[in-house]
Amino acid sequence: MENKNLDKVNWIGLTLPSLHEFDKFLGWMVGRILFSTWFFTLWSIKSTAKLIVNITEQTERATHNILRVYEQLPHMGTIAAQIIDTTATTLTTEVENVVSDLVAAIQSKHLIIVGDTGTGKSMIAQYLAYTIGGNVKVYDPDASPEEWVGLNVIGRRGNFEAIADEMSKDMEELERRIDVRGERGDKALAGLDTVLIAEEFPLLRDSVEVASEWFLKHGRRGRKPKQFVIALSQDDTVKSFGIEGEGGVRKGFKMLRLGKFAVTHAKHLKDASLEQWLKDGKYRAMLDDYPCQLPDLSSFKMFTPRLSITPQNTPLTTPEPQLPPLPDTLKNAVKACVEAGLSDSRIIKEVLGYQGAKYSDGKALLDSLKSTR
Repeated sequence: MENKNLDKVNWIGLTLPSLHEFDKFLGWMVGRILFSTWFFTLWSIKSTAKLIVNITEQTERATHNILRVYEQLPHMGTIAAQIIDTTATTLTTEVENVVSDLVAAIQSKHLIIVGDTGTGKSMIAQYLAYTIGGNVKVYDPDASPEEWVGLNVIGRRGNFEAIADEMSKDMEELERRIDVRGERGDKALAGLDTVLIAEEFPLLRDSVEVASEWFLKHGRRGRKPKQFVIALSQDDTVKSFGIEGEGGVRKGFKMLRLGKFAVTHAKHLKDASLEQWLKDGKYRAMLDDYPCQLPDLSSFKMFTPRLSITPQNTPLTTPEPQLPPLPDTLKNAVKACVEAGLSDSRIIKEVLGYQGAKYSDGKALLDSLKSTR
């Protein structure tokens, strides 16, 4: 049977070049090889140049590093013994008795923070207020709206009269708390902690008539009445605080020196290692005559709600603690710890879980649990 598909195929005839025409194809092939060789040569030159540039740049960097070392060498052929003696004096910066817990170190004492503008005095004061907890009151006649956010600020826009009125109320409250504590003990003041921050106290002392009396009265009493004073200043002289000859008042305060004031105080103590230690690290200060390593407060965010001040014309009473519901197992655990003689502080922090600003709440709760046994 005839296959009709074969009719659709058109065959093209191809003939090989004759020897007479083969020289044309040979010339094309030689030209292609020459161009390929030329491109390979260019690529090789470019790659070699890049390698040379890379090696040259690395050699240049290494030479600069060697030059920096060379520039540190002594001039005019100083002998090696002198080089060793010169560098050895900067290696020893270890000091002893470093205060690492500022809150514990100032327990029962008021605090004076001394430092230049920008050294973190306000931030440290806010951190202490937040850690200790309770009502916070700030005396700052130069405070801007962005400063002391969330706190009760007295005296904005230079209102020294308002500062005088509040300081007078503080002294009246101080006497009332002393009377209550003498009659009913420390339990009567549970939960009434107050932190009083005086920004740039030398200015307040010169501008507010009762500021010196306010400062002296709190200094003599310490922190037993639950009123904690933090005075900020750019001057660490005793005269600037008006306590010349007031040894008893000075003992009621710890002084925290920051920045150059800390270094200057170390020089007065004639302690070269302490002076070098202050310069070598961050967040280092002097608490009286002791080195103090402050916490890193760069990410600390202060937030304390404004609390109402206890009215001065009403009797001071201890609020009844509102007890959260506690399981019987926890109550039994507290009872067992008390009978075992564990300290109240350990029970409050480790068993009840109250720490930092909530410590006073835990104290009130523990006292209530003890009274209901």
